[in-house]
Amino acid sequence: MILRTTLISLIRRFIRATGKRRLNRSIIAICCIASITACAEWLPDAHRLDLQEGNTIKLAQLESLEIGMTKDDVRKIMGSPMLSDPFHEQRWDYIYRYIPDKGFVRKSLLTLYFEDDKLSRIDDSKYIEP
Repeated sequence: MILRTTLISLIRRFIRATGKRRLNRSIIAICCIASITACAEWLPDAHRLDLQEGNTIKLAQLESLEIGMTKDDVRKIMGSPMLSDPFHEQRWDYIYRYIPDKGFVRKSLLTLYFEDDKLSRIDDSKYIEP
C-alpha cells in the first residue's frame, strides 16, 4: 500500500514537472521497449554449460549385476542409489539426466528390486547408457 501511494505521488510530480507532451513521449518509448524485450527470441542466448545429474551407470556395471547379490555387493559395483525411498526400502533407483547446452535432454532410469536384502529383479526398460 505504501509503495503504491509513493509511486502514484512520484508519477504526479513527474507529470507536473515535465508536462503532458514529454509524458506521452515517455509512455510511447516505454511501450516500445517493453514490446521489443517481450519478444526477445531473436536475441542470442547466453552460454550454458552441459549439466549432468545423478548416477552415471556404464553398461559393464549393469552386466556385472547378478540376481541373488546382496545390497552390499550391489553398492560396491553400482555405488549408492540416487533415490532410496524410505517407504520402499527394497527398491533402489539409479537416475541419470544429461542436459546439453544445445540438443535433447537424455534421461536414464535403472531400478533394482530386492527381497530379503538380495537382488531379485532388474528393471532396465528405461536405461540408456550415458
